[in-house]
Amino acid sequence: MEASGGIGSVAELLARIRRGLAPRALRLFAAQGLLPVSREELIRVVLILAADGDTEIAEAAHATLATFTPENFIQVLHLPDIEPIEIDLLCRCAQGEEVWVTVVQHAKTANETLRWLARQAPAKVQDVIITNQVRVLACLELLEDLRANPQVSQDVLRRAREFEEEFLEKAIVWAAAEGTAFEVPAGPSIEDVLSELRALGMRLPGGEVEAQRFTEPEAAAAPELHDAFARIALMNTAQRVMQALKGTREERLILVRDRSPLVVRAVMLSPKLNEMEIEQIAGMRSTNEEALRLIGSKGRWLRRYPVLRNLSFNPKTPAGIALQLVRRLSQRDLMLMSRDRNVSETVRRVARDILEHRR
Repeated sequence: MEASGGIGSVAELLARIRRGLAPRALRLFAAQGLLPVSREELIRVVLILAADGDTEIAEAAHATLATFTPENFIQVLHLPDIEPIEIDLLCRCAQGEEVWVTVVQHAKTANETLRWLARQAPAKVQDVIITNQVRVLACLELLEDLRANPQVSQDVLRRAREFEEEFLEKAIVWAAAEGTAFEVPAGPSIEDVLSELRALGMRLPGGEVEAQRFTEPEAAAAPELHDAFARIALMNTAQRVMQALKGTREERLILVRDRSPLVVRAVMLSPKLNEMEIEQIAGMRSTNEEALRLIGSKGRWLRRYPVLRNLSFNPKTPAGIALQLVRRLSQRDLMLMSRDRNVSETVRRVARDILEHRR
């Protein structure tokens, strides 16, 4: 291939596009599928142009990609020099079970790609993801991504829960073994490449998985809380699980708000967790419901009246648990609850009924 700007090969063209150096006219020409190159090379060029910040170029690229078959895309996936970013773009632009299964099974597929797929793939692809336990271990975020998939199957949910339980058992052993290094295999990542593409104004088709954001402590909060927040913000799910088991009180109070049930269960299983923390967690409105459910299922924790009271008054507590606890509240607390608009109308009504019955 010989084109304007001294570009003599597809590899050079791809490099210039990714550096933002390819002229617009050349990018549009390529996006329209007019390059005199092999089908596989053309697909590779058009894939990167499907993320172009220029709407006309991106739309032309998508129109060109629509002319190829799943078999064409699978042939590209089998190229020995294909890069993880190309696999990511391909699975976003060539949506179909056959292609997606091949992507999930590919050794070069990045964690970011698997996470995107886990959130929208059909049952067959979900099954392939959850079956690949090595990759799930390398990216525990996949478990929560699968749960976020509106099409997720009950079988996948069951297997995800079983995987978490097995991982927690091992994590507890690792946490208890002083001096034992905690290591999980790291899967491929395309975060650096994605950052470069974003800087050029490129946009991934189908969007990106939003990173978890923790609510920062108030400015007046203790320095220990700010330090804990800074550490946790840089951790992946596996690291947060270990920190939940081994970390400080401040770290546990942040991690109990984590959106991952796995991390939250690790907090509640921590040998360092004390009764005062449980009391505080039971009353925190930012607590993940998983923690509230766990507290509500532990009779020994509920024997402490402050825990029972906080859990009953917490609007985040599942209604089924709150309704069971209301009956154990004191007369004074029942009166307060019957007027508390922070709790649900159902819980308030039950509190009023119990008051009437006790009179």
